[in-house]
Amino acid sequence: MKIKIKDIAKVIGVNASTVSRALNGKPGVSEQLRERIIKTAQQMGYSPDMAAMGLRKGKTKIVGVLIPDIANPFFAQIVRAMEKVLNPVGYHLLLCSTDENPQHETDNLKTLVSQRVEGILAAPVDSGGNKSLYSKILESKIPLVFFDRLVPDVETSYVITDNESGVRDLVEYLYRCGHKTLGIVTLRERSFTGRMRLTGALKASSELGIVVKEKWIVDGRSTQEGGYEAARRLFAMEEKPTALIVGNNLMMLGVLKALKDFGLKVPRDLSVVSFDDSYWNQIFDPPITCVAQEPEQMGLIAATLLLDKIMHGGKISKTVLKAHFVERQSVAKI
Repeated sequence: MKIKIKDIAKVIGVNASTVSRALNGKPGVSEQLRERIIKTAQQMGYSPDMAAMGLRKGKTKIVGVLIPDIANPFFAQIVRAMEKVLNPVGYHLLLCSTDENPQHETDNLKTLVSQRVEGILAAPVDSGGNKSLYSKILESKIPLVFFDRLVPDVETSYVITDNESGVRDLVEYLYRCGHKTLGIVTLRERSFTGRMRLTGALKASSELGIVVKEKWIVDGRSTQEGGYEAARRLFAMEEKPTALIVGNNLMMLGVLKALKDFGLKVPRDLSVVSFDDSYWNQIFDPPITCVAQEPEQMGLIAATLLLDKIMHGGKISKTVLKAHFVERQSVAKI
């Protein structure tokens, strides 16, 4: 049961208003009584309702953060960086995970608004699925900053990676190594990053004369399980490409498991590269070539932009970070 101020007042034998003044550092309470009230509150496990306090003062000091997958280390790094910016100035994060589900996104956004958050940091599920809801949030004067992904035509600040340039680096590297056929394990088709990475890979492949057959483009649903199932479908085909691009870090983990199940050796049987880097890319034998994003930098910038909007009504800022190519030993030279 949640301990309330009136419960503490009853134990000590004073008015609830006296307890409230003591806990909030206000005058009108002797030091001896204040110390007794604070000690009793601690012993009873009292925890103040920060949201209610914020509403009374007109400020909640709460920022909503919407991420697609709480299990993805990429987003965990982003959120940790956001805390580095927001916590020192007294803001707390209210974290919501959409599980890549548009309805969950809608429900979470409505919850954040009802909690009177002072701003929202969001990685949207779809490119346009909740455009109207995000627009209404901006119309209600709640500061909003997108990170990793965005919703086109929703005019607000964002921090994203140059997805097309990053995936082009992978395709060009495969081409230089002699590969002329390519498979792609894609992110969710409707996600901004999924669309950008697939478009970039197909455009670069077309320009270089690399063959990407439609059956070699398999949906990994942005998850480890989806990556595993997609790779199994691809590996079971009689005709396979010589190289494979995997669209994110979690799907890469699923692909690595499928490779093991099929007894395929990298890069002898198949060359593999990844968009995103993770520790498993580095410890896999052989380690995986990839383009690495900067999740900490993304989180720091996004939180700083939001804080500027909350405090000063900052202007719209559009930040595009470059992905960095990391060469390892997962690609055969043909």
